[in-house]
Amino acid sequence: MALVRWAPCTELETFGRDPFFRRFFETLHEDEICGGSRTWFPALDLVEEKDCLVVRVELPGVDPKNAQIDLQDDVLTIRGQRQDEVDDNKAKYLKREHVFGSFTRTVQLPYHVQGDKVKAQYKNGIMSITLPKAEEHVGRQIPIEIEK
Repeated sequence: MALVRWAPCTELETFGRDPFFRRFFETLHEDEICGGSRTWFPALDLVEEKDCLVVRVELPGVDPKNAQIDLQDDVLTIRGQRQDEVDDNKAKYLKREHVFGSFTRTVQLPYHVQGDKVKAQYKNGIMSITLPKAEEHVGRQIPIEIEK
């Protein structure tokens, strides 16, 4: 299993999507408690299907060419970068909630998967990664022989 660096402020920031907690996390960044830089990480779903696992990641505004998927043992890592489309030198922001820059999402998979058969698709800002389960986790139906 690969070691993953723990970033507590980044993990806490998921609460920042909730309007109730948003002001708190804006204060964290203003006060530079969490390093002074706003980070972001996309929402992620991990779904189990009969013969595969499917990871869906929200990547609006991310060029798929700026994303990378790595599979090491049973750890899936998705990295990427969302570029700011506005030149900060010319714009005077009154409020800014969009976060740009690099992100990393790491997921410990519950099953072994067939790494050579993993596929990724990107459509309408959603990346779907299909990870076929290794044979020992797919299960199979065993036919019953009937003696006459």
